[in-house]
Amino acid sequence: MIDSPAQADETWMARFNAADTDGLLALYEPDGLLVGEPGGKPLVGHDAIRQFAETFFAMSPRIDLRTAAILERDTDALTYSTWTMTGNGPEGPFEMEGRATVLLRKQADGSWLIAVDDPWSQG
Repeated sequence: MIDSPAQADETWMARFNAADTDGLLALYEPDGLLVGEPGGKPLVGHDAIRQFAETFFAMSPRIDLRTAAILERDTDALTYSTWTMTGNGPEGPFEMEGRATVLLRKQADGSWLIAVDDPWSQG
């Protein structure tokens, strides 16, 4: 659960680094959208995101996610972040970096969930 947009990156990073697929999915709306790769087809819904995450977790990734800015209004919030990642892919160790833009929506219970997650954004 995300209690506030200010906690979103820290919560997401902890679950990702723990390779906690169920915990990570719990941070997304049921029809949440994730851009899995630059220029790739967006993944929509828990089933698609689960499949991507489980494949990705096989590479033992570690991410360092840093919040750069948050814009919040009523029941919507945008987080802008920078990230670096390391892991072990099929071709050996890898390092990646990028900028993420995430749209969070406030839920009826006051928690926040990810509606759109673009870790490859340019903004």
